[in-house]
Amino acid sequence: MDALLRDFGILITLAFMALPFAAAGWFVLATHRHRRRRPVRFAVLTAGADAAITLIATLAFVLVAMPIPGASGSALHLAPGADLDLALSGHGSYWQLAGNLVLLLPLGALLPLRVDALRTVPRVAVAALSVSLLVETMQFVIQSGRVTSADDVLLNTAGATIGAALTRNWWPRPPVIPRQLRRELGERTGSQLPVVSGRQSS
Repeated sequence: MDALLRDFGILITLAFMALPFAAAGWFVLATHRHRRRRPVRFAVLTAGADAAITLIATLAFVLVAMPIPGASGSALHLAPGADLDLALSGHGSYWQLAGNLVLLLPLGALLPLRVDALRTVPRVAVAALSVSLLVETMQFVIQSGRVTSADDVLLNTAGATIGAALTRNWWPRPPVIPRQLRRELGERTGSQLPVVSGRQSS
């Protein structure tokens, strides 16, 4: 618990230090996009999302890469559910579990708004699983003093998936072209265009 509070305190300090740079980046991006004849609303919202993604990803990386002072080596908890059982039995930390759950949740919520390839919930889950596996492997390799845990991977993935589900209705949607118009376009170009009857995810 002490290590968690220490990390959280450092993270808050870093976040406050980084906020002016994130705000400046937001302003520069929004101005640049508006000058390229983008609507003001589009420029502001997309620049804000990009700045937030960059800030959150940076803070998350710093948090997971930060070694624990005085700790040596890294423990392995490869049995799924081991950390959950420990927390439920009163010997672990609920805050640690909650932290792992929310670690990738903001990125799971924001990235599909800006990355076409992540605009399905399963794709977000697979991406989060891959990132979490890399993070846990890195922590073990650099011997940061942290626990490399299967439950951390599962909770990170679950958090990102929840985040994606929460913003699902706001993801950009591809235009839906009426069936008849698609047929006419296909006849003119000599190619068969796919017919879209409803909402799609890319």
